Amino acid sequence: MVVDVAMYTVHTAFSALWAGSVLFVVIAVLPLAMNGTLTPDAFGTSVSKLRWITRISALLLFITGGHLAGTMYTVDTLTGTTSGYLVLTMLALWFALTAVIEIGSAKAMRGVGNEKIREPARECRPFYLAGAALAVGLLLVAGLLGSPVPIL
Repeated sequence: MVVDVAMYTVHTAFSALWAGSVLFVVIAVLPLAMNGTLTPDAFGTSVSKLRWITRISALLLFITGGHLAGTMYTVDTLTGTTSGYLVLTMLALWFALTAVIEIGSAKAMRGVGNEKIREPARECRPFYLAGAALAVGLLLVAGLLGSPVPIL
């Protein structure tokens, strides 16, 4: 019971941190980089921190989510119930979010390494925008999954 609560707490905390970090970079940092207000170093620092948050969160969410799924679901409930479908949807969104943030960050860091700001911001923008949509999708699915009354 204590382990389950700890896993759920870590899972929820890092989900929120990750989604919030992606949204912060997209809403607050990326526009400043695109108009040249930020220095390449400041943008690079933001991208680097987002990349590390992504990697740490992805690892912790894999561990904690795997534990929670393993203790709360069977193959039949994962593939035959609404909550199981939501868990599988979260897994797919998690993979996609990890991929788009890693790709976008790599594009941003290549340009920042050349002391550029606007071009790398434009190149990573589509990936970060997709990441923002995926992060919101994850939060919505988590809300549905945590709802005491089945919504679907």
